[in-house]
Amino acid sequence: MINTLKKHLYNPIRNQIKFFKEFVFGLPVLFLFKKIESEREDNLKKNTSLLFIGSGKSALEIKKHNIHNLDILAVNNSFKAINERKIDYYLCSTDFPKSKKPNKNIYKSLVTKYDYRYKTLAYAKYKKHPFRPIIGKTIFLDGLNWAFTNGYKNIFLLGFDHDYNPNRVKKWNNIYTTDENNLKKLFNEKNDEPDTFYGQGTPDPLRHGSNNLQNYFYLVNSHSKFYGCNIYNLSTNKKGLSIFKKAKEIIS
Repeated sequence: MINTLKKHLYNPIRNQIKFFKEFVFGLPVLFLFKKIESEREDNLKKNTSLLFIGSGKSALEIKKHNIHNLDILAVNNSFKAINERKIDYYLCSTDFPKSKKPNKNIYKSLVTKYDYRYKTLAYAKYKKHPFRPIIGKTIFLDGLNWAFTNGYKNIFLLGFDHDYNPNRVKKWNNIYTTDENNLKKLFNEKNDEPDTFYGQGTPDPLRHGSNNLQNYFYLVNSHSKFYGCNIYNLSTNKKGLSIFKKAKEIIS
C-alpha cells in the first residue's frame, strides 16, 4: 500500500515540484546568459584545467603532482588531502555533517546548489544540448557538470575510485544513515575498512545499482564532448572507476 502510494502519488508530485523549482531558479540564467558566457570565456583565458578531488584513497596521490598552476575543486572531506595550497572551490553533499565542513579560510569559493544544479540544468537547456545533465545522483556527477558549465577544458580526477569494499556493500544494503556512531556499529569488523582515506565512507551511490552507476559515468563522459571538455583519471588504482581515460600526469 505504502509503495503504491509512493509510486503513483508522492513521486509524481515530488517530480513536478522539482521541475518547477528548476524552471524558476533557472530563469536568471536566461537573463544573465551573456554574463555567464563572459565568465566562461574569462575562465578559459585564465585557466583551462581543473583538479577534481574526492575522498577515495587515491586522493593522497596528490603529492605526486604539481598542483600550483590549476584550479582545485574538493568535495566533502577530500580537502584534508591538500596541504600545499588553498582550495579554489569547495562542494559538499546536502547531508554532509556541518561539523565536518572545512573552515572558510580553507577555500576561496563555495559551490552552492544553485551553481551545480539549477545553473547547470538551465545552461544546458539554453544551449539546446540534446540531453538533461545528470544531476542529483552523486556528488561526483554534480561536480563534473558544474565544471563543464564553468568552461574547463581538462578535468583531472583523484579520489573517485568507487572501489567499494564488498563487505561494506553487503552490510550497507541501502541502509541510509550519516550518524557516525551508527556507521561505527555497522562497519565494526576486521574486513570492513572503507575505501576512503578519511572518515567512515559509505557506498551510498550504489543505491542506484552498480550497473546504473556505470551507465551514468558513460553518459557524463559523452556529455563532456558537448562542452569541449576532456576528463582524465590520475588515480593509479586499477579497480573501481575505469570509464575515464587514464593519465600519469597533469597535462597543461
